[in-house]
Amino acid sequence: MTLAAHGFATALYLFAAFLGWTRRGVGNGKRRVPYAIALAALIHAAGIWALHVAEPAVPLSSFPAALSMIGWLTALAWLGVLLNVRLRGAGPWVGSVAAAFTLMAEIGLQIAAPALEAEGESVAWSHAHVLLGTSGFALLALSSMAGLGYLSKERALKQRRGFGLSLPALESLDRGEHLTLALGFALLTLGVATGFAWDVNRGNYPWTRHTVFLLSAWCVYLLPVGARIVRQQQGPAPARGVVWSFAFLAFSYIGIRVIGGMV
Repeated sequence: MTLAAHGFATALYLFAAFLGWTRRGVGNGKRRVPYAIALAALIHAAGIWALHVAEPAVPLSSFPAALSMIGWLTALAWLGVLLNVRLRGAGPWVGSVAAAFTLMAEIGLQIAAPALEAEGESVAWSHAHVLLGTSGFALLALSSMAGLGYLSKERALKQRRGFGLSLPALESLDRGEHLTLALGFALLTLGVATGFAWDVNRGNYPWTRHTVFLLSAWCVYLLPVGARIVRQQQGPAPARGVVWSFAFLAFSYIGIRVIGGMV
């Protein structure tokens, strides 16, 4: 059931992206994007639950499970942001990103399934670290999409052409970037802190390659956070900072794990 649910969710995320990216998605098609992503997220949730009740259960702290959580939470974060910010036009990007993470998780589960066993470490610390960290990652992914959308929209307005013209208004993109950056950075901070606490609780040396890169990414994020939240800057400069900071965060979390093996 786990792999099937992830497969169906991936297909629906891609279908939502297809509705938004192609001409067939104009009019009513584009308005159906949130519903397609919501249905995908619901099926995805069933797949994540299946991981928990499987025999043996797949640890939430495993890399494939964390990737699945990021994809799911990215979709949920966008649906939640829609209630406060007009970011409907970002749906195709969200569908594409959620599909990519869900597909990577599905592949990882097939590759690493025999080696995944229930762990005996402090479950409370591990769950807190993964839930907070993946929630922060998902919101920061959404923030980077809003920042990239802002840059694309601004360029399209100057050139009076390009796909950026179909994106939400600059004000909505800027507001969405600000909101998701603030929430995402706060959750990422808590995720990094609980990760160190988890290592200490297990008696492990906390300064591993993974934690060093993750802490470095947190430090890099201080620049856009300072510009956007402390100095209240707006426009393309902080948007670029958010995009590049997330690129480094993605490399720190995903790239290092892939290089070291999906464990």
